[in-house]
Amino acid sequence: MTRGDSGTRRSSIGAFLSLSDRFLSVVCSVCTGLGAVLVLLMGGVVGYSVVLRYVFNQPQVWTDELVGYWLVLVVMLGAADALRRGSHIGIDLVTEHMSPRVRRWSEIWGLIAVAFVSIILFASGWEMVAFSLQVDLVSEGYLEMPMWIPQTAVPAGSVLLGIAALHRMLLVLRTPVSGDSRQ
Repeated sequence: MTRGDSGTRRSSIGAFLSLSDRFLSVVCSVCTGLGAVLVLLMGGVVGYSVVLRYVFNQPQVWTDELVGYWLVLVVMLGAADALRRGSHIGIDLVTEHMSPRVRRWSEIWGLIAVAFVSIILFASGWEMVAFSLQVDLVSEGYLEMPMWIPQTAVPAGSVLLGIAALHRMLLVLRTPVSGDSRQ
């Protein structure tokens, strides 16, 4: 392989990462926006329930079930964007004392763990949805919702989380370590 081939490959990898970053940014922004709308709706539904329960003495039994489903959806919609922006939980007390090279490898191993967990979440979520569809499972609450509908949030969100983890891992691997002589 010649030196020019290596430069061409780097530029094509850079172009791919740039394009995928824009795509992931748009998808995550849409998911985060939807999650924000759901949080507002959850506040409205909970407020509605509280007013009817304590002011008019007419409790609404369906609201807790619906808010529970929406909460899972909000978490699954927001996890990928949090990872993409580097806002996931970290232990700064430990990582700030690491050398740049060790910190980089720590982040890579963390991203591998997230990708692995997203695969497990996808597989178990897919199995859960398939089972719910197979047996026509509906919720025991007052909504009597087909369970595959809220359960779909788990495999869908795990796919997005896995993609975000792999993308961030590629970015970390491509970025030279500060103080590193390699480019």
